[in-house]
Amino acid sequence: MNFYCIEVPKYYLTKFKAVRKSTDNLHNALLVAEVINSCNLHASDSSIDDFDIAIFINEFKRFLIKKEGGYFSMSNPFQAIIDNDNLKLHCDFVGEEVSGSLISILRNAISTYEEGFFSSDDIILSLSESFNLDIPEANKYFDLFTYLLAFDHGYFRFDDDSDNENGQLHPRYHFDIFYRNSTSLKIGYDRPAEIQCFLSLIDKTIPKKFLYDLK
Repeated sequence: MNFYCIEVPKYYLTKFKAVRKSTDNLHNALLVAEVINSCNLHASDSSIDDFDIAIFINEFKRFLIKKEGGYFSMSNPFQAIIDNDNLKLHCDFVGEEVSGSLISILRNAISTYEEGFFSSDDIILSLSESFNLDIPEANKYFDLFTYLLAFDHGYFRFDDDSDNENGQLHPRYHFDIFYRNSTSLKIGYDRPAEIQCFLSLIDKTIPKKFLYDLK
């Protein structure tokens, strides 16, 4: 069973970041968790076309977020629990539901991290002071933060980028694999990639796409 978020308020959709570093990816994953906690989800065993965010909970455990001119996807770093057809996310690392409180704690860690150089002491102290946590408990959430940054994000996106189209050097339709400009891979496509194309890339039971050289 998969879940599809439909008619997600623009308040949430406008908060997704273009991913250029691991904290951007974590920011987006936490935003998906917040949407799951706040919005109505449509449970389905098959794909639907009209959605804003899709949550796949089978073996590939992924989020898929629609954006202007395409979509992006990353691995779900949490564990999905189905309770009476309702979806909840659980963080086994700390043994907690991914609640508003846990989301706030991790956002605080992101903010402290992005204010300057990486410092475990600064992040732990900020968590302790902001959420009235003792140091061992704050350290537990710091460990979670570092685990999530190191988690295999499996990030990629599909773009319909007519503004920057440049023949075969920068195809209008393309997939970008990985998020750092220095290491990303770009794979051209000859049409808009709908959800069935996405599923063919990640679902082991669906026939794969193939690369062909242009002569």
